[in-house]
Order: sequence, then structure tokens, then C-alpha cells
Amino acid sequence: MKEILAIYLKEISDAMRDRRTLLMVVFSSLLSVPLLLFVFSTIMSQVESQAVDRSVIAVDMQNAPSLENYMARQGYVVKAAPANYEEQSRNKELAKPVLIVPAHFEEDLAASKKVELEIAYDTSNRSAEMGLSPLRKLLNGFVQEKTALDLMMRGVSTDLLQNVEIKEKHLARADERKVTITGMLPMFLIMAIVMGGMFAAIDSTAGERERGSLEPLMMNPVSGWQLAMGKTAAVASVSVLIVLLTVASFFPAQRVIANEALRAEFQFGVKDALAFLMILVPLAAALSSMQVALSLTCKTFKEAQVRNQLLSFIVSFSPMFFLLNPGKEPSWLGWVPVMAQTQMMNQVLKGEVVTFAAIGMAIAVCIAIVVLSLGFVSKKMREVVAQ
Repeated sequence: MKEILAIYLKEISDAMRDRRTLLMVVFSSLLSVPLLLFVFSTIMSQVESQAVDRSVIAVDMQNAPSLENYMARQGYVVKAAPANYEEQSRNKELAKPVLIVPAHFEEDLAASKKVELEIAYDTSNRSAEMGLSPLRKLLNGFVQEKTALDLMMRGVSTDLLQNVEIKEKHLARADERKVTITGMLPMFLIMAIVMGGMFAAIDSTAGERERGSLEPLMMNPVSGWQLAMGKTAAVASVSVLIVLLTVASFFPAQRVIANEALRAEFQFGVKDALAFLMILVPLAAALSSMQVALSLTCKTFKEAQVRNQLLSFIVSFSPMFFLLNPGKEPSWLGWVPVMAQTQMMNQVLKGEVVTFAAIGMAIAVCIAIVVLSLGFVSKKMREVVAQ
């Protein structure tokens, strides 16, 4: 036990001196979630501001007094577009799309001719693009009103146009939380674990092998299992530290949310934090053991970095299953690492109850990964010295 502790303390000391590891710990655990929620909430606020803004920028609106009257009745204010509106839209100076009214708008409407209204905006101008949907909705309302009035003038009931009424019936539980963009948080949490422990795993294996410091360590009277447990425990400690700090950052992160709807949706309490820890700590240990085992098969730091990046790539794409296959997840998903944890974290964010059977299943898989990885590392340690 003393040998394992000595190896563990040595590896922890080395990891904390590594600037790359420290940078990943600080950024991925303390800054990523607040930054992510701030960016998401800012984007949502921009979309909502476009929906709330009751103004329309138009060219030649004097050609369409009936349309202007309709907009005024809907509470909109029509503003004349600047002469260089195309240039301003390209330069992101104009934050709304521009409505272009043709010259003979009223005459063509009176003659029942087809009229084309143009909406101009630069596709790279995200703010203007966000205002496209509210403007289209407003114009569709005008078209529907104009069509209904024309039918009434001809003695045709407007009820004939829509004799089927469609209503939505929401089946969600009253206590179920709505999850939109916060559903992306599990993927970022798992990536933080993978990236945070990667450099510590590489430095303690391939890094030492490249520097020539692994062989002197093996000269000490320690077994392969002791080395494997000491090194893996050190890397796992870094990953678990990232889990603790990241989950803790959820609480101050709620203060930087710039959107009221998202702030009300993102309800993360102590109970949710404990559930996240039960889900993520075993996964952090399993991924750390895999990273140590993978890095030990490499002779150089760069080679180990490439292989671990491939592992990160696979892990990062695993949660995409839920985007490609929405709905009821298959039962075997609980036995798949990363995907099982993503599923359970989404359940926590929705306010659903995560069963102990699901958590126990995921923990059992993680323990199996750790045991297998430790066995591989202990055997590989002696082979490395013999080479």
C-alpha cells in the first residue's frame, strides 16, 4: 500500500506541475459551463428580441398603404430603410431584414394579380436572419386577412377555407422540466473529463517513456499492479477533480445566464449535483484507466496524443446517437459507456427519476473497464522495461 501511495503522490505532483494539465483543469472545469450557458442565453435573447421588436424596415412602403395599415393595427412601426441598406446589412450594421415593396402593389392587388414582396438580408448577418421569421409571420397574417376580405366581398364564407381545426395536446408531466439547449451540457461534461485527464495520462506513461524516466522507476521493488494502480489512480484523481469542479460551476453559472426563459428552465440544485456525481465519477475513472492503457502502448508523447485524440473523437460522437435516434432509447443502451451516462444526465436535467438499477449497471461496466485496463497496464509495464 505504501508503494502505491508513493507512486500516486509522485504522479499527482508531476501532473500538477504540467501546465497543459492545469490549463485543462481550469478551463474545462471552471469556465466551460458558465461560458457555454452565457453564449447560449445571449443567442436566445437575441432571437427573442427580434420577436419582441415591433418595427419593420421597408423600401417604398408608400406603395402599399393597406399593408402599412395592417402593420399599424398589429402594433408595428414602419421605418424607411437607409439608401445603402445593402451595404449596411453586409457590414452587420443593419440588424433587421428589409422589406421591398413593388411599385404597383395596390393596383395589382385590386386587379387580383400576383404580387411579389421581397425580403432582403445578408445571409452572413445572423441578427438580420433572426428577424426573418417574425417578418414572414406578419406578412402571412396580412395575406390571410386580405384573402378573407376578398372572399367575403364575393359572398363566400371564410369558414370553408378552414373547416378543420388543429389543436396541440401536451402530454408532459407537470413537474417535468423543459430541456432545449441545456441538453447539450452532458456532451460538454464528458468531453471535459476526456480532455482533462488526457495530458496527465500521456505524461505519466508515454511522456516518461520518452524522457527515459520510466525504466528507473521500474527498478524499484514494486510490482506491475502497484505501478498500474498508482498511475491510474493519479490520472483518475485529475479527472474526478474536473468532475467536481465542473458540477460545482453549475451553481455560479446560473447567475450569468442572460435569458429569463433559460434561467427558469435551467433548475440545477444540490440533488441534481449529487446525481451527476454518481453518474460521472465512475465514468471518469473508467476513461482515465483507458487513457493510461492506450498511452502506455506508445513510445512518444506525440504518438500517444494522436491515439488519445482518436479516443476523444469516438467519445465525443457517441452522444450523437440521441440526435440521430430521438425517442425511446433501446434497453441495451444502459450497458454502453458514455451513452448510458449521457442518457442519465439528460433524465436529471429533465427532472426525471434515475433508477438505482440504471446507475448500478453503469457503475458495473465502469468497474469492469478499470479492472481490465489495470490488468493490461500491469502486464505492459514489465514488457516496457524488457524492450
